[in-house]
Amino acid sequence: MKKTVSAILAICLPLLAGCGGGNQELDTFHDEMDGFYDSLSTAVVTLENIDPQADTAVTDMLAQLDSMEVLFDSLAAMEYPDPFENIQDTAIEASEYMEEAARLYHEAYADGYDDAIAEAAGENYSRAMKRINYVAILLQGRYPEDDNVIVVSEPDEPDWTGGEEAPQE
Repeated sequence: MKKTVSAILAICLPLLAGCGGGNQELDTFHDEMDGFYDSLSTAVVTLENIDPQADTAVTDMLAQLDSMEVLFDSLAAMEYPDPFENIQDTAIEASEYMEEAARLYHEAYADGYDDAIAEAAGENYSRAMKRINYVAILLQGRYPEDDNVIVVSEPDEPDWTGGEEAPQE
């Protein structure tokens, strides 16, 4: 996971650096994204450095996941200026998956440990992080390459060569 977050930061932050320069809305968006990815990096490192042998490991993990849920909620709630407004749906999905991951991890550890619930929580966590990666890719103006991603593009102008007649002016 460290490599994933580091790769996201390496890709996303330089791109957003180009957003600034005169547009207050883009500058604010840049600062918020910068803050999100910095906080995400710290959160993931903290989560990965929890000692599983410590008496407080489960409590620490659940608290960190709760913090990440709040962080992801902030990403979903950001104002996404043009040309980034299409990214908000992906951020909302990431937030929903992180919320479900945190909820399921709490449930998995509520009465001992439930492996099936923990597995479902892990899957939701992975989906949330995948969406965060998608956000970084979309911020670069690229499309994620994944079997589960369908890109639908709309032509800028109608193509009147397909059998329909052009409107008469």
